[in-house]
Amino acid sequence: MENEKNNINETATSNNKTMEYNNVTKSIINQTITDIDNETSVEQEAFILVKKAENKLKRRCCLYPLCVSKTERLVDACDLYRRAGDKFKICNQWKKAGLCYENSALIKVRMKESPVNFYSQSYYCFEKIDIGDDSKRIFDKWNQALEKEGQYFQIGKNNENLAIQKENKKKYEEAINYYLQAIKYYERDGNHQQLIIKIEIKLAELMMVHNHPQSPQKVPEMLENIGTFYYKKIITKYAAKDYFGKAILSRVYYSNNPGLDGRNYIHKIKKIDKSFAESSLYTLCSDIIKSMESNDINSMKYAIQRYKEFNEVDEFLAYILTQIIEKMKSNCNLKESTEEVNNDEDNSIK
Repeated sequence: MENEKNNINETATSNNKTMEYNNVTKSIINQTITDIDNETSVEQEAFILVKKAENKLKRRCCLYPLCVSKTERLVDACDLYRRAGDKFKICNQWKKAGLCYENSALIKVRMKESPVNFYSQSYYCFEKIDIGDDSKRIFDKWNQALEKEGQYFQIGKNNENLAIQKENKKKYEEAINYYLQAIKYYERDGNHQQLIIKIEIKLAELMMVHNHPQSPQKVPEMLENIGTFYYKKIITKYAAKDYFGKAILSRVYYSNNPGLDGRNYIHKIKKIDKSFAESSLYTLCSDIIKSMESNDINSMKYAIQRYKEFNEVDEFLAYILTQIIEKMKSNCNLKESTEEVNNDEDNSIK
């Protein structure tokens, strides 16, 4: 058994590809306890399969005849690593299983065949034990392989699933970036507007609440997209006004010239939906724009209060309105402090 363990730890240096496989295998072996006899029988079987796979990848080995072709050896090694990974999974040895599947994927790449299936298995093994660096490395390789095969929908789905995980763990910055990647690949694949809208509904709020750098551009744009999508469907046509209103208010909030930009944006929305001008949200947006132009925070608060009396306000709209009021307050305070400084300067000159 000791000789067997020594054979497992041998690494081949004949070429770079083989070195890569053996280094990965060495990291598997280094995870084991010192005495291999203490491993379970299934785990011992997995290590024997790993050893056999390594031997298959060596150029010179007395364990198989020279007549066996290089392609056959690669096919055999790939299958041996897969079987070893399956056995490690039975023992809940997720990292070792993940590394075995990665080896199978690397062999597939060398054979110029699709490694996608093995990268996906490797990734889910690492995710089981939440190994961040390994998971990220395999996730990127998996998506690169999918991109080469033109599987953009699957890349979008991968990014969306990972974004949901990050959001649940309250890693909002990472979640936002993965959601943006998901939208990018769904758009690239085409015909997935429903999925994109579903993501944009949550993403617009996430980006604004967590002050993402792309919020000033992306948030109004996404809210307008949602409104336009809903407007084109009879069932959801009325809900479009809600998103059009939020698009205008978010544009006003992010703008350095809220009066001009706000009026231009209202004009743009009215071109899409003429009936928007008859809605209470249109009145609210118009009143807020006028209040910001005149720096009249009281009239703004009154307009918001009047709207709330007759309309339901969801959390996101309430957040946007609160942010606009806070921005208005800071602008008023800045103006007051500037006037005080100017008055002091005038008095000193006199």
